[in-house]
Amino acid sequence: MVDRTSAGIEVVLLATDFSATAELAARHAARQARSHRAGLVVAHVIEPITTMSDPMFMVPTGGGQELREFATAELDKRAEALRKTGLTVETRLGEGPPGPVLIELAEMVHADVIVIGTRGLTGFEHLLFGSTAEHVVRRSRCPVLTVHPKDGEPREPVETVIVPTDLSGDAAQAVEAFAQVFEGVDRPRVVLAFADPTPPYLDPFKHENLEKWHQPDLIREEIDEQMNPLAIKLRDRGFEVEEEVLDGGPVEAIVELASERHADMIVMSTHGRSAIVNLLLGRTAQRIVQHAPCPVLTVRPSSRPAPDAD
Repeated sequence: MVDRTSAGIEVVLLATDFSATAELAARHAARQARSHRAGLVVAHVIEPITTMSDPMFMVPTGGGQELREFATAELDKRAEALRKTGLTVETRLGEGPPGPVLIELAEMVHADVIVIGTRGLTGFEHLLFGSTAEHVVRRSRCPVLTVHPKDGEPREPVETVIVPTDLSGDAAQAVEAFAQVFEGVDRPRVVLAFADPTPPYLDPFKHENLEKWHQPDLIREEIDEQMNPLAIKLRDRGFEVEEEVLDGGPVEAIVELASERHADMIVMSTHGRSAIVNLLLGRTAQRIVQHAPCPVLTVRPSSRPAPDAD
């Protein structure tokens, strides 16, 4: 097991299915490990052939021993390549349903962050959560960084991070997870964003129109007042913070903001007051992960306790 010798991010677990998306996820995982001088654990799960239905973790057919030999060789090859970059790397091979087994492996190695691709060995061109990634994001007790097939290479240093908030306690946990991930490294600019889906019949009174007419924007003032404690907490920890109140639905507004700012990452809770909860994830979080133009770090409520405000 990787030694735990310092606070913060100490162990990064990379879930790989040996696909091109997993290779991109590996480079993002390596950046996390390198930034924090953390250990990196590269994990693969072999699903039993008789029940193999999830294309995210498919490997060549053959007997169980052949599968294990293939997977072990692939893990060793990737681990050795990562070690040559100066990282401390271990491998873990599991068998069974990939989602639950990855959760077990993450807890076994005391992972602080899990990195996983949102799509693996499939032919689909549109972005989808595979059932494995869904399960990991929904069940992981630590934050999960999901990487899309078309996300860019990890930037050094990370410059801009979008942190959506619905002003709930769950959003405060996402803020705390963000601070943990970037504590002690080059601090990125934080854009703390709240999306305000004003009903259509109130369109004439949206924030931009009230500002143009030099009229008091009481709703904006209330939102700013509620966002301020989160912004202060981040500024007190040395982060440059910008606050944005966006008009429109949260998914479209956050995705558009991330594109406009060329964001390197989005950090958000999987649930919150503004999310319509379905069986997998809060619908808002799920759709942002699907459509975001950059990796998304999701934090399951209570996966990391949010400390009291100073």
